[in-house]
Amino acid sequence: MPVTGNNPSGISVQLGLNGFTYQTNNCARSEWLSAEFVFSSDVFQRSYNEIVLSAFIPRYTLVPASWFDASQVQEYLSAAFSPVEGEELRWRDLPAELGAVEVWSPAKTRLSHIISGMLAVGEEDILPEFHYLLTEGYRVDSYNKIIASYAEGRLYLVIFQGKNLMLCNSFEAPDFTTAQYYIFMALKKLQLNPEASTIYFRTPLTAEEELSLYHYFQAVKSL
Repeated sequence: MPVTGNNPSGISVQLGLNGFTYQTNNCARSEWLSAEFVFSSDVFQRSYNEIVLSAFIPRYTLVPASWFDASQVQEYLSAAFSPVEGEELRWRDLPAELGAVEVWSPAKTRLSHIISGMLAVGEEDILPEFHYLLTEGYRVDSYNKIIASYAEGRLYLVIFQGKNLMLCNSFEAPDFTTAQYYIFMALKKLQLNPEASTIYFRTPLTAEEELSLYHYFQAVKSL
């Protein structure tokens, strides 16, 4: 998707293992693009005042801020996932209103290295997609906050009721129909009515995917 007008002041890029999507203040979020498009667009050749990079990282967990201990980060992640010997771990405080510290294992790829280099930022500036699902989702002006991303065969899902975080998890979903199954399964477990709820997606949806969601939800919106 071309960028038009003056140089945009900010860019947001979501990075997968083999592809990416981006948006700037001059254009809506692009469709999912394969890695080869990195070099065929000038969007990464420009200067930006604000750069947001996120990666789809399933090895991610939350720890209550009140009892977080940096020396225990491996134990926190191992409680949710099988341990991986020698893996790098990172952690970061979420905004105070969320009351949690996020812990994850960064997924360093050739694509993330190339894009962070082209935008002149470090790979340590690439935060998990969950970081933005949580922080942007918390600010959504709805009581039932259903925020999702879907990329490369995995659904990333966050659900709030009011200010309470009810779910933060990812699910293997080889197609969008399976992704929807996990969304409805989570809503049923939490006793939330999709017909009275709006679902927000950070990743781009095809027209077919959006129409499918509209059959069940009050509204479908982009973040």
